[in-house]
Amino acid sequence: MIFSSQVSDAYCLAKSISQSESLTTLILQSNLIDDDLLRMLMTGLIKSSQITSLDLAHNKITNHGVRLLSKLLDKSSVLTSLNLADNQINTEGGRYLGRALRANESLVDMNLRLNRLMDDGGRMLLEGLCDTCKIIHLNLSGNLLARQTTIMLMHILAEGNLLLESLDLSCNELTNRDLHDIAKAMEENEVIHQYYQPLICFLVLGLDKHGFAIEQSNWRICCI
Repeated sequence: MIFSSQVSDAYCLAKSISQSESLTTLILQSNLIDDDLLRMLMTGLIKSSQITSLDLAHNKITNHGVRLLSKLLDKSSVLTSLNLADNQINTEGGRYLGRALRANESLVDMNLRLNRLMDDGGRMLLEGLCDTCKIIHLNLSGNLLARQTTIMLMHILAEGNLLLESLDLSCNELTNRDLHDIAKAMEENEVIHQYYQPLICFLVLGLDKHGFAIEQSNWRICCI
């Protein structure tokens, strides 16, 4: 724990963030940061034009906190990596992030594993991955995602605008049909193959009772 989760500590940290001219990475994992403390930290984060990586995993941030953080994802954003794993974000949080991502052109890595987006939240989040979105690493494991999320992901992949290199959908409520449809959509995405043909790209899904696994020419689709 970096600071003792007091408002005074958050205030001091926010002041330091706003004054720093060299800080590019901020890691505040497991600090019991809730929405109130995050609101205080945002007074510094919103003034920073240097921070490109923000890690707030394993805290107590809810939808209200996500709404605050969405201000860091506007058109002028320099943030390239955002880790909100293991917080208390549900469907509304997915909606806030989806809206913010529509205008964002900087974020390439987003981790939302172990939240509770639910299927509707997953769908609304993916709706934000439009033409301007640059995300190539996306972790949505452990969010109770299901068919609606699958359909939206298939739609985005069919349009060929999303250059995903890695996608983690493990530990959700995807069926064998969902797994097959996503794998097929990835395989048929010509843009992904054009950019990542020399690479091995990963689509991490979930195990069914038979231990579902697919391996194709330029794709290794792993289920763990």
